[in-house]
Amino acid sequence: MLCSSLAITWAKFMDCGDAPLCGVLVLETGLGPGAYDHQYVGVHGLWPETGSYGSSECIKPSSSSADPSDVYACYDHPAGSGMSPLEFEKHEWDKHGRCAGVRDAADFFSQLCGLAASPVKVMASKRAAGESDLDKYRQKLEDAGFAVFDADSEHMQLELSACAGDDGRWTLAAVGDFGEKCRGSRPTPPTPTPTERCVHDEHGPPCESDDDCGFPGCVRCAHSGFCTDQPIQRATFTSSVFRRLFERVALKFNDA
Repeated sequence: MLCSSLAITWAKFMDCGDAPLCGVLVLETGLGPGAYDHQYVGVHGLWPETGSYGSSECIKPSSSSADPSDVYACYDHPAGSGMSPLEFEKHEWDKHGRCAGVRDAADFFSQLCGLAASPVKVMASKRAAGESDLDKYRQKLEDAGFAVFDADSEHMQLELSACAGDDGRWTLAAVGDFGEKCRGSRPTPPTPTPTERCVHDEHGPPCESDDDCGFPGCVRCAHSGFCTDQPIQRATFTSSVFRRLFERVALKFNDA
């Protein structure tokens, strides 16, 4: 659950697609070095993949940014990093939870522990059987229907992909399913109203110059102060007009 090296670099980039929030649920096998060496399968954290880690938004808490004050069940284990469980929760909240789009710390850790419960049981069964191969843990999780995004062999922990909509409700899902399971609820841009276009023989949108007439069907700003679909009519000389003018000039010349 706890780590001595709090700055961990991941190379794999996560694309949220249409989901506003995406990230990884990080689970420890307990078979890693130092603080990652413990007798239980535990939870490291839920990390929105923002910045260089992925395309997730950083959505601030909607109710309170205050630090957690309770130790939640999935963090209630002996400390292994020099931190108490509550201190480590505060670290996870400060570094990751405040970008997770949740209401507050209680909401964040309640969701996190809920998400972790089933995959932790799957991993714990392998640990109880004496398994020490990280790939076997990964295979066991994938066989159980969990999407493993990446594996950290150095610290013997696995990342499960997860996403959330604008409501901040996180769910475990494969990256390819983010758009379906965590669709954003942002309002869609309004479509142009009927007046925001030019129709033949009708006034278009009001305008002061041609630059104001970038609407469907509009070609210029008319003297009326409205956009129009009618281009400026320019006089042209047809062959018949030119012939008549030539005949008149020739006639005057002959009369002279």
